[in-house]
Amino acid sequence: MNNKLCQSCGMPITNEEQLGTNKDRSNNIDYCKYCYLNGEFIDKVTMEELIEKCSKYGDQAGMNEEEMKEHCRKLFPTLKRWNCTCTNECASGYNPNCTCENPECHCSLQQ
Repeated sequence: MNNKLCQSCGMPITNEEQLGTNKDRSNNIDYCKYCYLNGEFIDKVTMEELIEKCSKYGDQAGMNEEEMKEHCRKLFPTLKRWNCTCTNECASGYNPNCTCENPECHCSLQQ
């Protein structure tokens, strides 16, 4: 498997065991098992909340907590879960009032 990033948390996915699963228990190639299980996101969080959570793992990436937060703030808006073109408010994280009908939009986390 080619190195690829989880499209939620940005973790490098280097083998199939790290892949999340769809509702039918098949592998989901976009998300890791720590973010996506049985067709749903495990953590119903905003982008900023996930950045806070991920910042605790900066040492695994050779960064301190603040460096990891900065890295995530740049990376996350480019990832599938957080990349939304409907409004700036949506693109910044959870927006329960999002009216986007794009199936790739995850602003309101209604998966």
